[in-house]
Amino acid sequence: MVLVERDPQLAQLSDLLENCLHGAGSVVVLRGPVAVGKTELLHTFAERVAGPRVRFLGAAASPTERHLPFGLLSQLLHGADAGYARRAAAVIDGGARADGTAGPEVLEGVSRVFLDMSAEEPLLIGVDDVYHADADSLQCLLFLARRLRRSRVMMVLGDQDRSGARHAHLRTELSRHPYCTQIRLAPLTSDGVAALLAHDLDAHVAHSLASGAFAVTGGNPLLVRALAEDWEASARSAVREPPTGLVVGDRFAERVVSCLHRLEPDALAVARAVAVVGETHRTEFLARLAGTGVIEARALVELLDESGLLHRGRYRHRAAQEAVLRDFGAPGRVAWHRRAAAMLHAEGGRSTSIAHQLIAAGDTREPWAPDVLRESAASATASGQVDFALDCLELAHSLADDEQQRAVSRAVLAEAEWRVAPARVVRHLGPLADAAGRGLLTGHQPLAVLEYLLWHGRVDEAGTLLDRLAATATGPTAAGLGAVRACLELCYPARRRRAGAGAPAAAPVDPRAAPSLVGTVLTAVRGDVAVSGDHLWQDLRTDEPLSRIALALLALARPERLATVAPWCLPMLADAAGHDGPRWQGLFTAARADAALLQGDLRAAGELASAALDETSRAHWGVLAGAPLACLLTTAVETGRDEDAAAYLNAPVPAALLETPFGLRYLRARGQYHLAVGRPYAALSDFRTCGRLLRDWEADGPRQPPWRIDTAQALVHLDRRDEARALLEEQLDGLPADDERSLGRALRHLAATLEPHERPPLLDDAARASQAAGDRVEFAHALADLGNAYAANGDGRRARPTLRRAWRAARECHAERLARSLQPGLAGTPPAGAAFAEPRPGGERAAELSAAERRVGALAAHGHSNRQIAQRLCITVSTVEQHLTQIYRKLQVRRRTDLPVFWETPENTTGAEPLLAEVFSDSPPYSP
Repeated sequence: MVLVERDPQLAQLSDLLENCLHGAGSVVVLRGPVAVGKTELLHTFAERVAGPRVRFLGAAASPTERHLPFGLLSQLLHGADAGYARRAAAVIDGGARADGTAGPEVLEGVSRVFLDMSAEEPLLIGVDDVYHADADSLQCLLFLARRLRRSRVMMVLGDQDRSGARHAHLRTELSRHPYCTQIRLAPLTSDGVAALLAHDLDAHVAHSLASGAFAVTGGNPLLVRALAEDWEASARSAVREPPTGLVVGDRFAERVVSCLHRLEPDALAVARAVAVVGETHRTEFLARLAGTGVIEARALVELLDESGLLHRGRYRHRAAQEAVLRDFGAPGRVAWHRRAAAMLHAEGGRSTSIAHQLIAAGDTREPWAPDVLRESAASATASGQVDFALDCLELAHSLADDEQQRAVSRAVLAEAEWRVAPARVVRHLGPLADAAGRGLLTGHQPLAVLEYLLWHGRVDEAGTLLDRLAATATGPTAAGLGAVRACLELCYPARRRRAGAGAPAAAPVDPRAAPSLVGTVLTAVRGDVAVSGDHLWQDLRTDEPLSRIALALLALARPERLATVAPWCLPMLADAAGHDGPRWQGLFTAARADAALLQGDLRAAGELASAALDETSRAHWGVLAGAPLACLLTTAVETGRDEDAAAYLNAPVPAALLETPFGLRYLRARGQYHLAVGRPYAALSDFRTCGRLLRDWEADGPRQPPWRIDTAQALVHLDRRDEARALLEEQLDGLPADDERSLGRALRHLAATLEPHERPPLLDDAARASQAAGDRVEFAHALADLGNAYAANGDGRRARPTLRRAWRAARECHAERLARSLQPGLAGTPPAGAAFAEPRPGGERAAELSAAERRVGALAAHGHSNRQIAQRLCITVSTVEQHLTQIYRKLQVRRRTDLPVFWETPENTTGAEPLLAEVFSDSPPYSP
């Protein structure tokens, strides 16, 4: 046994023992909270200090022997010589009263037996947990204690603070005697906890765990040793490294229960009441729940605080509370929780406190319970406690009495789950669709059900329900259903044809009639009018039905649209993500990924798209998963990570995905992967499927995904150049004047259908268009094709710097596949990461440039001579040369061909990219 911080008490006991050996007997009462080390001190004293100088008679009282007459005394006599034991037994048998209690003759006779023993050799009588002793044994001990002053008997009794009124007379009687000494043991200090742990664990480990162990145990030695055992058990089972922190495990829970069962019944009841309530509560309530008096309950809570189980009336660790609750047994625990809920409700307690008790009970028949649970759910949702709100609504739904109440409860539960985990709504869709169709739902609940169905690809059910609701809807409800129909047809365009002649076509959504956000967003998706969302951003209501899917259609269905709507759509998503949490954060992050992809920042695009799927798991995305998956596929292909791309393709997607615009994005990205790994026929099939779907949807217009360019790219790989040229010319004929991005791609692939000597002019135009669009990846591809065209025509003077610029552009946007394909053909090109290690403009060294130096550097990087630069900027050639000298020094380059190629010249600055950069000013900085 190891005693820590108990040397003063041992010394005091030793002094009293010396007095006993010289004929001055004594009574020592060891006091303290439960499991504070009284038993260990008693046995250590008996074994190490008393030793052979005395005869030790020991006993341990137990609640199970409390009603066994003379049970404790019998234990003490087991250590006596057989003659004295028989003599004591004869006294007890001959002097017992008719009711079985000890009479005066028995008390005198038993005391005389112990005193006669002490005449032969000194006696040390040790009784542990004396407060559990039977009444007869206590009377004998008290009778003997009155006769110890001039004897060689030392009596040591282990008692517990506030052990109840049952033995108050014993403590009162003993305290009157001058030879009675009380020694109180307190829990260990923090240093004592560290010392105790160091005995069982490595010194470094003990030191690291000491503060945490003290916080969990309050210095209770029994619980401290349990933590050491839990840590050792965890270390033995660890595969590699032992645990780095505190382990609160099974042994700790067992010792907590052991502490409980050493308490008096009233203390045990209070300990259980505190575990049931689970929070700091009024003492009066605890007393009523435990069935004790208020004053006694307050004292017992203090006792439990001192023992280390509680801290300020609450369990120090959740594991201790759970251990106490498990010790009830399921029926008892449920009964306590039900009683606590009823008491709280009767006295007007907080609804959330009542709800916690109802959820812990798991079932109740109280008629007020559903209303309390729904009120608690609303309060919890407002304070961000979503899981608790869902638990409340789940139980309220199970307690609903009639069919409509169950339907409404299910709809409320589904709406709460929709906020955090859209996939969890799937289990409700069938019953909710049926309830909505039968008119059992209220308010906006039918619209919410329609959104769930659209989100998860159950378009036929959504269409059927929409038709049933529209047949009887009037007023605002009809306007809302009109928005739903428009949303359905935009998200699932084939529905327009599937409806057939029997169903009238949906009228365009009037933003004034439909919900404000949804109506305006859908108008923007259709492209009917130019929309400014400034006023919507200010009045955004993220709980408005269809708001999430409408904004997803706007921001994710066609990334190219971001350049137009980013200034108001993306701040709206950011604001929603900040206020309404997880359900909007994924959409916002996916939109950021698309914006980074538009700007050619492949690394940021991939990281953001991956984060979007992590923030909202793929099961929760529904059919919208096609958007971030397409972004991930595109970035993996361009960065040369074919294995990652294959893994993304193996991810399961909803069956209805290819009926949506998000599916078109996914198909196009998959086709690019097939091209990259040498499967042009598979790519051609995907691209043609895109075209067929757009034609089937009657949506094959100039503002739709340019599937003809993708198809032509695959045809060029198959050496079917005439077919490719025809598709590209068709694309160019209908191309809007402001679509520089598609123009650049179309011209580049059109050049591939021509003879080598015909390609440079088209490729030069393609590079300029891509640069004007802010598409750095396509710009790098255009430069690469231009350099290769020069090389094919034998123009090495222009081929080498152009290819070098292409390689630099590819490295700057992390298009590693393109960069690797260019590097073998670059004579004299520095190795990867050498001369091009400097940041692009906006990095540390570029930030040192003045505005004038930036203007000169941008023109020089794009091939202008010094004289041309001077003429453009209205400065002298000498000034240009001086600026270039400073630029080379600051950027640590040697020639103008080493300058970052994507510096913008003054006339190439457009409105779209600065707006996107401003919107995403909080995104990670670019680093090559």
